[in-house]
Amino acid sequence: MNNNYGLPDDKVDQVRARDKDCVYCHKIMTDPKDRGNRTDWATIEHLNNMPPWDNAITIAICCFSCNASRGNKNISDWFKTQYCVERNINLNTVAEPVREYIKKYEK
Repeated sequence: MNNNYGLPDDKVDQVRARDKDCVYCHKIMTDPKDRGNRTDWATIEHLNNMPPWDNAITIAICCFSCNASRGNKNISDWFKTQYCVERNINLNTVAEPVREYIKKYEK
């Protein structure tokens, strides 16, 4: 396991292959092992802000900055924050997996 959430490695690898850039701000991310700028680190993002977090369908990869900013807010609520407004992060600009998650789960 390369995560603390019980996700099978192959599922996490599939998501990492799909999400090359941050699913929110589209920043090119770095591997935390490379010790680069922490704000650019690729992190596992739980689209659902409450457990269980062991479902590969509800994860994406985003930068450390977006992950830390969102915290445990619903995505739709997070879009209204200054962080998202300043960076033009909204339903129309995020990656497809995020839009699909919102359509299905955040009504």
